[in-house]
Amino acid sequence: MPEAATTLAGATLQSLDPRTCSGIVAWVRGEAAAPGIIPDDLRWALLHSDDGVTWGRFERERNAWRLSDAVKSDLCPPVREEWLQQLRLFGPKSEVLIWREEGGLWGRILLEEVARCPLDDVLRPSEESRILLGDHVIAKLPDDFTHVGDRAGLQQVLPLSVSTRDLQARRVRLKVRHYWEQYPASGAVRIAATRLVEVFVAERS
Repeated sequence: MPEAATTLAGATLQSLDPRTCSGIVAWVRGEAAAPGIIPDDLRWALLHSDDGVTWGRFERERNAWRLSDAVKSDLCPPVREEWLQQLRLFGPKSEVLIWREEGGLWGRILLEEVARCPLDDVLRPSEESRILLGDHVIAKLPDDFTHVGDRAGLQQVLPLSVSTRDLQARRVRLKVRHYWEQYPASGAVRIAATRLVEVFVAERS
């Protein structure tokens, strides 16, 4: 069951216990219905396992996750709870984060509440966009996935359709949002939580 919530400037964090985390993993695998605590805006998935990285996309018309192991199983590992190191499900207003600790999986849900922060508040959430790995397309895959690689030989399968031109122009991005907290004694500000928001292709400048 979810535990007590923690409030940050612009967000609320809800802790998740191992049983709830297992239920979420089963939902991503397509073996169970979504737990009732799941936010309704989740769109993207990023999973790190012992044997690789798997991206995914939630397809509302199917009410199910489409994962990259379904289109490139020799590169992207399937979701196996015993091998899972970290799972992020994210969308415009929320993120589910699950990670492995000794004794099992633990997690939290972050729900954004930016309206509670004044526009000029020093603690107002901030954003950055990170350039995703890849400088060329290796193959266009079914269901709008793209197998990409770079000159160092690293590869991944992205959950959207991109071109080599997009990659070389560094337009294929991951949007990240930071939430801040301030120490009362010193006034120093630091990042209290970070979540993923969106995988996207930036517009040409």
